[in-house]
Parts: sequence; structure tokens; C-alpha cells
Amino acid sequence: MPATTTLAHNETRVGSQAAYIPHPLRPYAPLIINAALTGMVPRRDRVPNVPVTPEQIVADAEACFAAGATVVHVHARAADESPEWRREAYAEFIPQIRERCPGIVVCASTSGRTFSEFEKRADVLTLEGAAKPDMASLTLGSLNFRDVASVNSPQMIRSLAERMAEARIRPELEVFDSGMAYLANALHAEGLLPEPMYVNVLLGSPNSAPARIGALAALVDALPSGVVWAAAGIGAFQLPINAIAVFAGGHVRTGLEDNSHLDHLTRTPATNAELVSRVAALAAVAGRSLSSAAETRAALGLPAPLERA
Repeated sequence: MPATTTLAHNETRVGSQAAYIPHPLRPYAPLIINAALTGMVPRRDRVPNVPVTPEQIVADAEACFAAGATVVHVHARAADESPEWRREAYAEFIPQIRERCPGIVVCASTSGRTFSEFEKRADVLTLEGAAKPDMASLTLGSLNFRDVASVNSPQMIRSLAERMAEARIRPELEVFDSGMAYLANALHAEGLLPEPMYVNVLLGSPNSAPARIGALAALVDALPSGVVWAAAGIGAFQLPINAIAVFAGGHVRTGLEDNSHLDHLTRTPATNAELVSRVAALAAVAGRSLSSAAETRAALGLPAPLERA
């Protein structure tokens, strides 16, 4: 039977249930919640609950883990809250996250939004031991945010993928448009992306794919067969896109990196744990279990924490 890719699933067969059978007649996979805690942009003067110090990042990771997240996507910040690329900054909090959140998957940023030099972007990939991330972000193309460009040349993308492979750190692929989905297929064909691939599909940025069901379906369909995909919405689009992903059988990225409000209409400030909790509530409505840390590691092809080195 040929492999098929649908919004509902990206596998040909799950157990004895063929992939064309819609959820919930075909059982859902446990839901993986990825909490993007900090990002490059939010500052506490405008987003009062965004964690920027090592202590705040660790506390938020622990609260999100308790609420049901089993992946944390982390950025480091300097004392003035500006983005920080140095591996030493990540080493200040990744070991503590592991200690407080047993088995959690830690994904570190290699963003090009602020830093353009390869060695700066790849510095976090040199960490070892308890500070070594399980995964690292890999944005599969350049894009324009509202006021700034994030430049990711083909050579930069391949160089980061190669460095991740050398370090045995799995890529967390970030896809904002169909060209990036196409590149995921090309890099997979070149052997640069290990299976199973994990992809965040991010919708609703001003200059990338819109936060519409059709756009999400098209991007998921354009990905390589067999990927584990999660969907994220930017700003007011976070909740509806998260909800679509939960009920469609995908997974979810949420957090203050992408959205600072619990309620868009009232502009109620959110916390990371609240954003995770509302996704967990959606999963309960769908009759879908939350993925445990062990289940998440198995789904993403990651070893147990003590076997990472």
C-alpha cells in the first residue's frame, strides 16, 4: 500500500488501523505538547510572564511539565533580556530542567533572527553531558517577520543539519511555508534528516503561511511521509490552530514565544503553564491522552536521557 499523507495522519498504517480511517474511529496517538517558553522577542515590560533568567526558565519548564508538556523549546537571554547565543548561557538552565523534569525533551534554538554567523548559531550544539540538548531548531528557509528578516541560506541550513548529525542532536524542523516543506523532502533524500522527523508547522506570521485550515492541510501534505508534525499559531491564531491539530491527530506547539495572551479579546496576559493547560483541556475533550516523557522520546526516536551522550 503506498504511503499517504493527510492532515489527520502522516503514516500508512497505525497498528491494525489504516491511515485513511479518520480519528477518532482510528485511535489518536498520545498528544505531544511542545512549550516554546521564551523566544527571541518578548520582553517582560510587555509580556510580564515571559521567563528570561535561568531561574525563571527552569521554573516555567517545571510548571509546563506538570501541566502536560514533554518538550520544551528554549532560548537563552542575557542580563538585559537580549537574545544570547553562548553555550554557557544554556548550560545555566538545561541541567536544572532535566533534574526537575525527568525525561523531558529539551530543544535549544539555533535561530538566525538575531545572529547570522554559523559558529554563533551552532555554539549550543557543542554542549555535553546534562547540558546537551536532545534537539535543536532548524528553520528550513528564510522568512520575513513583521519588522525583521530571518535569513537561513541553503548552505546555513545544511551546515547546521550536518553539525547536529555530528553531535547526535535531532533537528526540530520549523516550517513556515511550502518551500520549507519541499526542502524537508530534499534534505531527507540527501540523508541529512534522521527518521522519525519532527516538524513544527507555524502559521499566522504576517509574511508567511496564513492561519487557515487549508494552509495547514497543504503544508502537512507537502511534508515527507511518516513525519511527526505539530502545529502552532502566532498570536491570536494560537488557540484555533492548536485545537485543529489536537482534533486532526497532529501534535501541538504552544507558549509565550508565539503568543502572550490567554484571551485575545480581553488581552489577558498568559503564562506558559496556562497555555499548556488549555491544550491539555482540548485533548481531554477530544478523548486524547497526553504523551508521557517516555512516549514522546519513543515517538521522536530519542534515547533515554542517560543514553544521550
